[in-house]
Amino acid sequence: MDAFEPAEEVGLKPAIAIIEPRQLVRECLRNCLAEAIPDHDVVTFASIDEWERGAVGHRDGDLVVLYYDPREGGRGAQREAALRARIGPNTSLVLLCDSEDPSEIVERLNEGARGYIPTNVSLKVAIEAMRLVRAGGVFVPASCLLQRRGGPEEAGATDPRSQFTPRQTAVLEQLQKGKANKIIAFELNMKESTVKVHVRNIMRKVGATNRTEVAIRAFESRSDLKL
Repeated sequence: MDAFEPAEEVGLKPAIAIIEPRQLVRECLRNCLAEAIPDHDVVTFASIDEWERGAVGHRDGDLVVLYYDPREGGRGAQREAALRARIGPNTSLVLLCDSEDPSEIVERLNEGARGYIPTNVSLKVAIEAMRLVRAGGVFVPASCLLQRRGGPEEAGATDPRSQFTPRQTAVLEQLQKGKANKIIAFELNMKESTVKVHVRNIMRKVGATNRTEVAIRAFESRSDLKL
């Protein structure tokens, strides 16, 4: 049974909150982290809503470990964005995920996550990753770095759109049609705040300063590929 206490009863130690729908994974992580990082209170929740009801404080040094499923598409990103909006500025977010897609990893880190732990790593690596984040670092799986390596020739030969996630590509296509964020959110079944995050990341990736420049640069890149 997953037990948790309100913030005022937890004590003065910072907390590690594990938000994981699978009970077996949740309990195993709790037991291992409680032994490996004894100076933190480890509490577990099956969902973000249950975590909120638990009223665990957002104090300096707190760590939130969230199971993130990219297969949920926009819904998964919305859940993560909602959680990031609710945790304190000095609370670090680590994502536990079954995917190792480099674009997905980079996007999640750009949006504020401090760590991205694939579920195929060993328990020892996962614990060390959390310790790194707790100490102020950022954890990126080695597989992501290896897959993103390549010389200038290789980078120049790839489609410029390959740097975008599927959701970013969908947003970019709507931007090129001149649609407003609210319309894009409606048509792609996203929250408007999520669309804004995607737009900012797209602008950063293409080096644009506004929406019009994004559309122009994306069109130029596509035209170059046809030459």
